[in-house]
Amino acid sequence: MTMPISASASLSVGASVPGIGGLLSGGTFPYGLAMRFQVSVDGLDLGSWSACKGLKVKLQVKKVQEGGNYWYEHLLPDRISYENITLERAVHPQDSQAVLTWLQQVATQWQNDDADGDTFTAGSATITLLGASGQEVMTWELTGVYPVSWTGPTLSAADSKVALETLELAHQGFLSSDPGVPAP
Repeated sequence: MTMPISASASLSVGASVPGIGGLLSGGTFPYGLAMRFQVSVDGLDLGSWSACKGLKVKLQVKKVQEGGNYWYEHLLPDRISYENITLERAVHPQDSQAVLTWLQQVATQWQNDDADGDTFTAGSATITLLGASGQEVMTWELTGVYPVSWTGPTLSAADSKVALETLELAHQGFLSSDPGVPAP
């Protein structure tokens, strides 16, 4: 039996939804919705985005062969690596200007730090996944954040598409070796 999703602040879900066994207690939907998330960098709200890609960690291992052992290879921890985060959205008068202002500040800091012989200090970013009623479901704290690129919209009189912008951020991770200590 499939129950319709209500238009109220909380969602009711039926037993036919994969991974959910029956109605949830209280009729609320506690899961994060891919379309509801917030992004901030160094405490600056970057506005609404339509896509966030690259939230991934890879724990790499080295395979070591042991002479005389033909059954398996030993696995040794190697490196932890993270993909760049790519944000995409329609160009918005205030939100897009806020991103460009932030990029200008970063570029100015890079230039001034280089002239002084100092090094640029990477920032931090927060990606927060929200639920159906706007509750926080999960938060990823990214450390060592650097803007990698910003791509403006492709403009053409022949197209009737929404103008999109893309922001790419490199980072040093969202996992910590010690839960009480932020990642480098």
